[in-house]
Amino acid sequence: MAVLPGFEGSTEGGRRRLGRRTRWLLCVPALLVAGPLAVLVLPVPGLDGYLTRMATGQVADALACPGAPAPAARIRFTGGRLLPQLLRGRLSGIELSLPDVTVGGVRHAAFTATLRDVSQPRPGTTHVGSMDASITIGFANMPGPPDGSSPTYGRSPDGSLTIEVVPPAEVARNVKATMFLRLDLRGNTLTPVPQRLLLFGHLVPAAQVATLTGGVRPQTLPPLPTGVSYKSITPEKDGLHVALGGVTTTALSELPTTVNGQTVSYDVENGLLGISSTRTLPLIGSIPLTIVTEPRLDGGTLTLVPRLVKVLGGNHPTDDPIARIVLSQTRKEDFTRPLPALPGGVRYLSASVDAAGIKVALGGVTVEPFSVLPATVDGRATTYGAADGLLTATATGAPGNAPPVPITLSTRPTIAGNTLDLTPHEIRMFGLPFPAKDVLAEVRTSVSRYPLQPLPAHLAYTGVEVLPQALRISLSGRDIDFARGMLAGTGCRS
Repeated sequence: MAVLPGFEGSTEGGRRRLGRRTRWLLCVPALLVAGPLAVLVLPVPGLDGYLTRMATGQVADALACPGAPAPAARIRFTGGRLLPQLLRGRLSGIELSLPDVTVGGVRHAAFTATLRDVSQPRPGTTHVGSMDASITIGFANMPGPPDGSSPTYGRSPDGSLTIEVVPPAEVARNVKATMFLRLDLRGNTLTPVPQRLLLFGHLVPAAQVATLTGGVRPQTLPPLPTGVSYKSITPEKDGLHVALGGVTTTALSELPTTVNGQTVSYDVENGLLGISSTRTLPLIGSIPLTIVTEPRLDGGTLTLVPRLVKVLGGNHPTDDPIARIVLSQTRKEDFTRPLPALPGGVRYLSASVDAAGIKVALGGVTVEPFSVLPATVDGRATTYGAADGLLTATATGAPGNAPPVPITLSTRPTIAGNTLDLTPHEIRMFGLPFPAKDVLAEVRTSVSRYPLQPLPAHLAYTGVEVLPQALRISLSGRDIDFARGMLAGTGCRS
């Protein structure tokens, strides 16, 4: 009995052709093998969609904590058809996007990740062979500093992160600003004109920092006697050098009309002052006479020195017997008058007389200590000095009546471990840049380092990038185990 069916048909070239029955029997095993392979390799209507929905639900379930709804997420599987990946219990790749999630206490952050070689070795744990991810935080959602201020974030043309903030006044309580002032003198008005400002160790043109300088404030100086004026006021190391000069004039009408009980009158001739009166002389009787005097300075005393006596129709020198008789009836104090005391460094220079009256010239430079200047300006303690002919005024703190001054910090963000470092390298105030280290030596600022969310083992922060409207933090790692909910936030509390 034949075991195998006989061949059918004729032979060609010594070979027989297979019959129809034989060819059908050989195709059956091939179909049995190709069917499952087709299911694994070729799309199957309905099956692929079902598997995608099932796998998406499993991934979304891993993002949520028990009893909590899954966060809105976009999930895309890569690496070919899902069926072979599900059969071997390992997904080749997942592209994950969570557009609105809370990460590390920061609300409304965006999280994107590319996960590779994903499996679930045990319930509640997702293992990822490798991953690259990023957290994007919009500037509007950046956390504020502990002092409660509301910074405004931005991106500078060089790619730095800018942080504009209006700090409270107490932040600047240790800031020292030294103003250099030119003293303009006009009559009795002294105007300190700001020239430049020393701020944070750098000289700045005063016109650019008018808010801090307080502008120009004219001062009225103490009045001086008529004919005397301020010539100049120059700051020096020991104080303000005040130059005075001029001539005081006492009109003849202002001179006393009674001297030693005698009524007197005055006239001027050839630069000499005549004092006329009527006197009673021994053996002669009551006669009119004039004592002609010359003004002279004796330190701080004005002395009218007799030069001759006009009496009995003649001019008698002071050594003439008649002149001696007349002068013997006068007192020394009748010809002297103390002058007002002058400040140190100023003295009387000369005395003369003309039709306008007795003139006394004075001049010199007196030094006023800086202590005569106000110790507090705009609520700030102020000290004074001099440099290069300019008055220096050093004040500590911000003016009490000045509006808040915004400052802009520029930083190149870095990450060290789990800490985001926003320490600035430059700070702009009044539109001017200053090295941050110089400003921070005097200005107390908010914390510039922020802790980031702790990461599971083998996953690390790798960098930070400043985008036009956001900050993007990158993460990367290999062989990472995620507890349930960790991919979408801080994990689940047990």
